[in-house]
Amino acid sequence: MIGDVRHMLQQIRLAIKGDVVMTNELQDAMGDIFDARVPQPWLVTPGGDEFSWLYPTLPSWFKSLQERDQQDRGWLEGIVPKSFWMAGFFNPQGFLTAMRQEVTRKHKAEMWALDEVQYFNQVTPFEKPEAVKERPDEGVYVHGLVMDGARWQKNKTDGTLAESMPKVPFSNLPVLHVTAMKKAGLDERKAMFKPNGAYECPVYRYAARTDRYLVFMAKLVTKDHKPIHWTLRGVALLCVNH
Repeated sequence: MIGDVRHMLQQIRLAIKGDVVMTNELQDAMGDIFDARVPQPWLVTPGGDEFSWLYPTLPSWFKSLQERDQQDRGWLEGIVPKSFWMAGFFNPQGFLTAMRQEVTRKHKAEMWALDEVQYFNQVTPFEKPEAVKERPDEGVYVHGLVMDGARWQKNKTDGTLAESMPKVPFSNLPVLHVTAMKKAGLDERKAMFKPNGAYECPVYRYAARTDRYLVFMAKLVTKDHKPIHWTLRGVALLCVNH
């Protein structure tokens, strides 16, 4: 992807100098860059498949490119993040599947099978990823999730879903711990969602709420309202740029 972007920018420079023909594609890309929009060939392929991350403006797209490179390059060099930026993955579903596989392998002696484990998550006390000092024993910490239609209200010992503040439709979710467990382990943790049960909150890559961009369903504590209250409000978590 970076190679294609670099090639187009080089062709634009050559076209401006008159060394190559100024095609309609290059002219459209120049207009997009001038207007701070992301050129269409950088977003989707000619067949309509997603080519990179679908951000509306060029500054946000480029900022995301830098931060993705920082996270991935550090990881490749052996610096495993203590908390992963969820929006920094082209395929966050695949990342969580790999986490499930890792947890399953840790419990090989207990005869765990991948198709028997399910996601389990818990909102941590860490407001920002910088507050995380070490990785969890199992699973991963993830950050960069924004709640649409509600907010997370911290209490002294835990927290709960709460109504949005006036004129504040979006709010940052603290660092989320996501791991995998067998059904028996999940049943043991049902008490944490009393008295109303858990709200199954969809996590999407973008604000476009389609199955194509659904990452997973996060279970959130809702002490003051039944889950249907948040369902009717359309509460969801979105992966966003920093």
